[in-house]
Amino acid sequence: MSQFELKRRFEILSFEEVEKELEKVNPALKENNIILITVLNPIYCINVDIIVKVCKNIGKVMKIVIFERGQVVHALVEYKETESAVEAKKSLHGCNIYSDGCTLKVEFARQERLNVTRNDEMTWDFSDDKIITNKDREKQSRKVLLNEDPITDKLQSTPKNRMYEEPWYGERENGRNTTYNSGYEEKRRRSSQVLMVYNLDAERFNCKRLFNLLCLYGNIVRINFIRNKEGCAMVEFEDPEAAMEAAEKLNDCMIFGNIITLEESRKGYVEEIRNPYELPDGEKSFENFIGDKNNRFSTPKQAAKNRKVQPTKTLHFYNVPKMDDDSLMDVFTDQHAPFPTSVSWFETSSAKTFTGIVEFDTCEEASESLVIANNTEIENEDSNEKRPYIMKLCFSRN
Repeated sequence: MSQFELKRRFEILSFEEVEKELEKVNPALKENNIILITVLNPIYCINVDIIVKVCKNIGKVMKIVIFERGQVVHALVEYKETESAVEAKKSLHGCNIYSDGCTLKVEFARQERLNVTRNDEMTWDFSDDKIITNKDREKQSRKVLLNEDPITDKLQSTPKNRMYEEPWYGERENGRNTTYNSGYEEKRRRSSQVLMVYNLDAERFNCKRLFNLLCLYGNIVRINFIRNKEGCAMVEFEDPEAAMEAAEKLNDCMIFGNIITLEESRKGYVEEIRNPYELPDGEKSFENFIGDKNNRFSTPKQAAKNRKVQPTKTLHFYNVPKMDDDSLMDVFTDQHAPFPTSVSWFETSSAKTFTGIVEFDTCEEASESLVIANNTEIENEDSNEKRPYIMKLCFSRN
C-alpha cells in the first residue's frame, strides 16, 4: 500500500484547518516544565524515539507519555528545566515533524508531574543521556524537524491503530533496557497496580463507565475488557496504593444487580490493545486514559476534592454551574441514570462553580448514577466562556 493510499484512509486536515487548530493554544496556562504536544495529521508512526528526536536538542528530556484521542496523537514531555519547556513551546509550535504531515501544536500541560511505570514505545522515563541522535534538518516552507524517511512499514489500516508498533521487551540498540527498573520491581512484589474486576454487567458497563467508578480512588492508566471472560476487566492504576484502596472500598458492592469483586492481578500492567473488540453497547473493549482530563489525582488541589469512601446512597457533586434543583436532576435523567430523591446545595466562595449532595433511595441506585453520570458535560451558558462544565461525582460520608 502506498503512502498516498494510507493517508486517504485518515481524516486529513487542510492547511487552513491546521492553522485554526494552531491558534487554539490556551494562553491562560501557566509556565510549566511539562509541555503537551498535539500532533495534527499524524499520518506516520509516532513513538517515543520520534518525540525524543524532536525535543532533545532543546533541553534535557526526563519523561515522555504518548496517547491518542480521536484523529490526533498527544505527547506529554517533561523537561528537567522549565526554561527548556518554554523554549520548546516557542520553537516547536507550528513545525512539521515530516515534510508532508505531523504538525505540532505545543502548549503547557496542566499536569505537575508525569508518572511513567514502564519503558516502551509509548512511555519512557529517561535515566541517562543515551538518546537517539537527530539528523540535520532541511529548511522548507514549514520548518521540518526530521529529515528522514517516516516509519511506514508497521502502520495499520485504521486510524485507531496507526501509530503503534510492537513494543520491545529486551535490549534496545542504544543499550537501554525496557524492563522495569529494580525499584519498581520491588514495589510490584509488594502489590500490583492492576486490578481484575469480575461480575460486571456486560450489557451496561464499558471502559468509560468503569473509569467513572474507579477514578474516585486514583488515576487510571488503561482499562481492558477480557474477550473470553464476560463481565471481566483489567484496570491499571498509576500506583499500587490506589488500586488496593479501590479494591478495599468497592469489593462486593452491587451495581446493575450484580455484586462485583475486585482482586489484585499478577500482571504489573495492562498491555496496549491494537484491535479492541466491540462491547454490547458499541464501545471499544480497550481504552487508554493516560493524560485524561478526568483523572483526579494529577495535582494536590485536585486530589483534595475527592472522598475515598465506600459506596453510600449519597453522592457529593461539584464543578457544576448555578441551576435549580430540577435542572440538576435533569442531568441524571438525560443520562438515563437513577433519579435522585433530594438535592442540597452548599455555600461556596466561588461565583463560577457550585457544589452539594444528591441523595438516592438505595446505595445501589447511587452507585449506578455515579457510573452513568460522573464526568458528564453540562453546557456553559456564559457566552464569554465556551468550555462546558464537567460534573464530578463521588460518594459522600453524609
